Amino acid sequence: MMSAQLQQPSKAGAQPVSENSPSNTAVPSGAEQPKHAEAKPLRNRARDSTSPFVRAHSDSLVAWQLLDDDAVGRAKRENKLIFLSIGFLASHYCHLTKQESFSNPKVASLLNENFVPILIDREERPDIDNIYMSYNQSLSGTGGWPLNVFLTPELEPVFSGTYWAAPGVQDDVAAENDGVEKPLDWLVVIKKVLTSWQEEESRVREEAKRMVVELSHISAEGTLNHAGNDFLQSSAQTTQIETTPATIDYSREVYGEVDLDQIEEAYERITRTFDPMFGGFGLEDKFLTPAKLSLLIRANRFPKVVQDVVGPNECTYISGMGLHTLRRIVNGAVHDHIGGGFHRYSITRDWSLPAFEKMLIDNVLLLGLFLDAWLLSGGTRDGEFADVVTEVADYITSERLLSRNGGFFTSEAADSYNRKGDKVMQNGAYYLWTRKEFDAIVGDQQDSEIAAAYWNVQEHGNVDREYDPHDEFLNQNVLHIVKNSTRLSNQLGIPEDEVKQRIRAAKEKLRTYREKERIHPEIDTKIVTSYNGMAIAALARTASALLHTTTDVTGRGKRYLEVAKNAALFIKKELWDDDKKVLYRVYSGGRTDIEAFAEDYAYLIEGLIELYEATAEESWLEWADELQTLQIKLFYDSPTPTPTTANARCGAFYSTVLGAPYTLLRIKDAMDTSQPSVNAVSVSNLFRLGGLLGDDKYTYLAKESVNAFGVEMLEHPNLFPGLLCGIIPWKLGGKHWIAVGENPTSMHLAAFHKAPRAALFTLRHHNPTKPDSWLSKRDLRATAFPREPGFYTRASDGTYRKVEDSELSQTDLPYPLTPRI
Repeated sequence: MMSAQLQQPSKAGAQPVSENSPSNTAVPSGAEQPKHAEAKPLRNRARDSTSPFVRAHSDSLVAWQLLDDDAVGRAKRENKLIFLSIGFLASHYCHLTKQESFSNPKVASLLNENFVPILIDREERPDIDNIYMSYNQSLSGTGGWPLNVFLTPELEPVFSGTYWAAPGVQDDVAAENDGVEKPLDWLVVIKKVLTSWQEEESRVREEAKRMVVELSHISAEGTLNHAGNDFLQSSAQTTQIETTPATIDYSREVYGEVDLDQIEEAYERITRTFDPMFGGFGLEDKFLTPAKLSLLIRANRFPKVVQDVVGPNECTYISGMGLHTLRRIVNGAVHDHIGGGFHRYSITRDWSLPAFEKMLIDNVLLLGLFLDAWLLSGGTRDGEFADVVTEVADYITSERLLSRNGGFFTSEAADSYNRKGDKVMQNGAYYLWTRKEFDAIVGDQQDSEIAAAYWNVQEHGNVDREYDPHDEFLNQNVLHIVKNSTRLSNQLGIPEDEVKQRIRAAKEKLRTYREKERIHPEIDTKIVTSYNGMAIAALARTASALLHTTTDVTGRGKRYLEVAKNAALFIKKELWDDDKKVLYRVYSGGRTDIEAFAEDYAYLIEGLIELYEATAEESWLEWADELQTLQIKLFYDSPTPTPTTANARCGAFYSTVLGAPYTLLRIKDAMDTSQPSVNAVSVSNLFRLGGLLGDDKYTYLAKESVNAFGVEMLEHPNLFPGLLCGIIPWKLGGKHWIAVGENPTSMHLAAFHKAPRAALFTLRHHNPTKPDSWLSKRDLRATAFPREPGFYTRASDGTYRKVEDSELSQTDLPYPLTPRI
């Protein structure tokens, strides 16, 4: 869950408007509602959206509305429930719901006549999605998309669910399985909700209001670790009390109960859920969980103090858990073995059947993980994971995900047409093979037999019937490695190099065929600031590692760095208003009017810091500093002496600005899910910027942000892997290098860029011949920096000393040999 504060009623569910605006007129609700003239029938407005996901519903029988004053106002005037559906273009189940249920005349008629149906792209409005997903999880303990929620006209949740069966499926199940409980289908759900609203509106409204209050308590993380009252009674005129903030001494220490012991406790709890056979966590479907895996693989590269707390032997085992999981992911069906990149998650415990969506965010986060795993092994040209790093980076920078303008697209869909001329899309069609088709394409019999054994291609398909109840994958094979080249070499009695060559030959033929003959899955061409920030960071790091470790024989590192820079320039040109100092979230055929959320600032700042350290171009750091100042101004929960109606005074970042349109709660995102949390990334950024700029305020706010979640981290440390990493620089500080001169030595740069990300480690570039540069003026320490070219670190007494060769070797050590689990 995420921490929350209740928004002011006047702000929730409405865009800020002027006093003279007609839409500012109060609209009575419920029994107070006056009789209204017969309203015109709803028309489908999906075509008016900028979202590819929403526009894909333009021909739907459901008269989709957009989330705006018109739709919400109509629900209030007509006293109708809102039906809110939240999804994304790549999702198989969103596509299936559109195809099976939203095209059903009965479903469409019920929704159009009795509700105000609104469609939202979760990637455009993650704030809305987070609030109602928390509600759905409180009802059922599960989540997923499409997320379908029935709301009062005031946007309070009444009932929700994810995928419901298409009309008629109930009867089919009943006929096949006498006595088995029927699944909920759309018509049953809609009719029950409608009946409750028509017959018991007062009760429904009362329960919905109570649920919003419960949600604010369920999502209370980040609001508990403070003294005093959270809320003041709001006045009729204001939503926030303006005060003159007290002067804060940012050089002072922040005190809190969380300590390095929480890292040990987190490791212990995570270990309990580890699957030693197949890697990952739990015994059912497996998600990629990059933040958790990152915490694991870095265990034996954390500072010695941390390793002593956890136990050196335990750290080696813990790192092995993470590496074992990465190996399973690489070999599994979540890996697109033909075209590169990774799918969203595994439906099966053994990684043998994926959810076929391919998301930009999953791939850029995995790139960072595999990069660290490769660097941990020594970062050699032929080291473990080296080929995975370049393969994923190549996929991200391919024309599938990289726009001509420089920004990165969002995803590739799970569903596609099996062949040209087909009328109906199929789940995973682009990635599936029959054995007959496989043999015909590969051609050479021995190549085919070896490749089929390698990827587990079976005559009758390799998808377990347990996971294919409707014969969706009948006779189909999803490629995943079950026998490596060494095992096949021993089994067949031929050299391992020959086995590898034959597999490469088969792979190339399958790739050529797939590119030429099959219909590519649809691409979601939205360009999202936060996702692009992640991509910039991962590519800049990868480029630096390749360029400074003599492994970039193909010139990939240089290309990745250029792509990362171009993406940052695209965001600055298209999604940053320098005059108004406003960052926007989405570009979709042009800049949309959705202003950036805290996550957009956090991930973009991270990418800009990586670009600065990779290029020494201070313009990237200058923009990062500017964005960081704005993120603090817009989203930070400042512990001011006087509380406000939507301010818990605890520190850390809210996900939205105060008074964000159509939001019931103001939340703090701290638990890492499929992507690192806003606060985990922001804490890392603040520590790094504090070290790079000598800014005590940034370092202080980083510590304060970690401390804001102290209560929750003490109780459930395993849910906060990203923030746990923030405890280390808080308690132990970090390592900060200064490269003096225009041409730093490659040996020193290699030592920095080859070091896996574990504890806080920054690289500040300083040119003593440019005292008037922005950076020299911004960093008050610059006048005391050494002038002689070289690499320096700051000693405890405040003086600067050159980095010794022995220190270079310490940053470049491979991890102790980790036994394969």
